[in-house]
Amino acid sequence: MKQLFLCFWMLFLLFSNGNAEQTQSDNTELNDVEKIYGLALFWQEVNYNFAYFDQVPDLNWDSTFKEFIPKVLETKNTYDYYKVLQHFAALLNDGHTGVSMPQNYWDSLDRPKVGLLEMQEKIYISNVDTSLKDIIPLGSELVAVDGIPTRDYMMEKVFPYFSSSTDHWRWYFCGFHILSGWHDTEVKLTFLTLGNDTLEINLVRNRTGLEWYPPLETSGGLTEFRWLEDSIVYIALNSFNDMKTADDFEKYLLELSSARGLIIDVRKNGGGNTGVGARILSHFTTDTLIGSTWKTREHRGAHKAWGSFDTLSETENRAYFEGNAWFEGSPYKHPPADSNILTYPVAILMNHWTASAAEDFLVMTDQLKNITLIGEPSNGSTGQPVSFNLPGGGWGRVCAKRDTYPDGRDFVGVGVQPHILVEPKLDDMLSGEDIILQRAVKHMDSLLKND
Repeated sequence: MKQLFLCFWMLFLLFSNGNAEQTQSDNTELNDVEKIYGLALFWQEVNYNFAYFDQVPDLNWDSTFKEFIPKVLETKNTYDYYKVLQHFAALLNDGHTGVSMPQNYWDSLDRPKVGLLEMQEKIYISNVDTSLKDIIPLGSELVAVDGIPTRDYMMEKVFPYFSSSTDHWRWYFCGFHILSGWHDTEVKLTFLTLGNDTLEINLVRNRTGLEWYPPLETSGGLTEFRWLEDSIVYIALNSFNDMKTADDFEKYLLELSSARGLIIDVRKNGGGNTGVGARILSHFTTDTLIGSTWKTREHRGAHKAWGSFDTLSETENRAYFEGNAWFEGSPYKHPPADSNILTYPVAILMNHWTASAAEDFLVMTDQLKNITLIGEPSNGSTGQPVSFNLPGGGWGRVCAKRDTYPDGRDFVGVGVQPHILVEPKLDDMLSGEDIILQRAVKHMDSLLKND
């Protein structure tokens, strides 16, 4: 069962573009021994524990480690050192593996007063501060940052430092945070408006006093409940970080018993504890829920030594010598609820933000034939990271648990796929239409019309 941990993307606001010496002095400078130790520590934890080397088949981890030794030694300050470590970690292409900056750098980051949204690998203005609403039209495409075309800027200055298991999450998250940088620094932005006019504007990374136009919707907490038309209920499950989410859901069971159908929204859910989602799903079946199966790498020193003498590559000892021995865990299981079993149609709304324990939740629905997944592919990253401190005040983590569907299908690295794919477009954003929810309502209506 997954341990409780914070939604991972909030821990990886990694990419500030600029020089640390521009805005602050660094009181935690590292010597060469500490720099090499930090690099070696991350290499070691990955070497022994990382669960997804097969998803980066062209990466020679030992050779890469040697390549990065002179790179860390060339860094002039702790900030630059951590950028190199983040680049090192990002080569593993895993959302539960990465390096986090020391807190003092996080506290120095900011963004301009514009909201961005990525769609189909393009980045658009979704919101602006009220002071900019007559200057930057909503829906304008960000086509350059500091004179560099946006795609090139992402490829050169953002993606190399961001750990992600899927390209769609890499684009989606980095699209929100492409303009992150040192507080009070200036950035030149070039937009293409809906009327095909080019707009250039310099903005300062400072969100003090920000007032969004149009106003942003605020989350109603761990859960949100409302009735829709035709006796369909909508429930948002915004986090599995707290068992209170399951408590709240069970408080709705009396009302749910009189519904004809249910729409569950996990589009804001970045994960938490797998048991929270399992407890909720236990009210939709009379069978034991079967979740993801898992395995983790196993190390036995004597077996590794014996394996060095084996000439047959498929012997058990040889697997230990080659670092490819695994402990096979049992699939996650959760019993059905004792009462209040709901058997009517259910639609679950999902998107790229749906991650980690929320993806475990989606995997468990695979056996529930009354549930339909609607929206975009999920994040594509789950597992159990090993966390450790690094020199200078930052920390690293390495995914040590490999999860799959019970039948062995991968969802890490690809995302859980919806039964009905719905990809919002620019016009949907501008109109404020929630087309994923609308598609779910239409689907429910089609199932219930003859009921």
